[in-house]
Amino acid sequence: MYRFFGALGALAMAVGILAGAFGAHGLQRLTTDPAVMEPYKTAVQYLLWHGLALLLLWTARERFSDKHFLWTGSCFQCGIVLFCGSLFLITAGKIFNFSLPWIVYLTPVGGLFFVAGWVLLFWVLIRKQRN
Repeated sequence: MYRFFGALGALAMAVGILAGAFGAHGLQRLTTDPAVMEPYKTAVQYLLWHGLALLLLWTARERFSDKHFLWTGSCFQCGIVLFCGSLFLITAGKIFNFSLPWIVYLTPVGGLFFVAGWVLLFWVLIRKQRN
C-alpha cells in the first residue's frame, strides 16, 4: 500500500499537468465559456494539489501508523476520483452535450473526502507533537 499512494500521487501529477496543458491549448479551441472552463480549471488545480499531497504523504510514511497512513491516503484518493473526476465529466458533458444529472452529487462528496483527509492529517500531526 505504501508504494501505491506514491505511485498514485505521481500519476495524479502527470495527469494534472497533461490536463492543464489540454485546458490551456485544446479546450480553449472547443469553448471559451467560463461556465465550462472554471470547473475544469478547478479540477486540474485540486488534482495537482492532492497528487502532491499523496507524494508528500508517501515520503513521510515512516512517521504514520499504517492505519493513519491508509485512511489519509484513501481520503485523498477518493477525493481525487470523486471531486476531480466529476468536474471533468461535467465539463465533458457541457462540451459534448450529454447529461449525467447524478454526477453533480459526487463533487461535494469528493470535497468532503479531501477535507476529511486534511483533518485526519492535522489530527495525526497534532497528536504526534504531544507524544
